[in-house]
Amino acid sequence: MTDYVADAKKAFRGPASAALSMEILLLPLSLIIMDKLEGGLTAVKITWVVVVTLGMIVAIARFSKPWALPLALALQVLVLLGWVVSPSLGVFGLVFCLVWAGMLWMRHEVLRRRAQWGAGPG
Repeated sequence: MTDYVADAKKAFRGPASAALSMEILLLPLSLIIMDKLEGGLTAVKITWVVVVTLGMIVAIARFSKPWALPLALALQVLVLLGWVVSPSLGVFGLVFCLVWAGMLWMRHEVLRRRAQWGAGPG
C-alpha cells in the first residue's frame, strides 16, 4: 500500500472516532426517550443499548486495528436493527447509518482522488 493511501486511511480515524464518540454519548440518552415515549424500559432495551455502547467504546479504543472499521459498521447495523426492540432506537440507527454512509463515501472519494493524483505526472 502506498504512503498516500495509508495516510488517507489513517485520516479517516478522526471523523470515525468522532462519530462513535457522539453515538456513545447519545445512545444511552435514547433510554430516556424510550422510557417516556414507549411506555417504559425493558431488560432487552437496556441490554441492547449497553452492549452496543460498550462495543463502540472498544471500536474507538482499537480504531488503529484493521478490524475496527468493520466492527464500527457492524455496530451501526445493530443499532439500526434495534428497530425491532424500539422504534426510537431504529430512528437513531437510521440517522447514524446515513452519517456513516456519508463518511464512507467521502473516504472513498479521497482514496480515489489520491490514487488519481499519485498516478499522474509529476
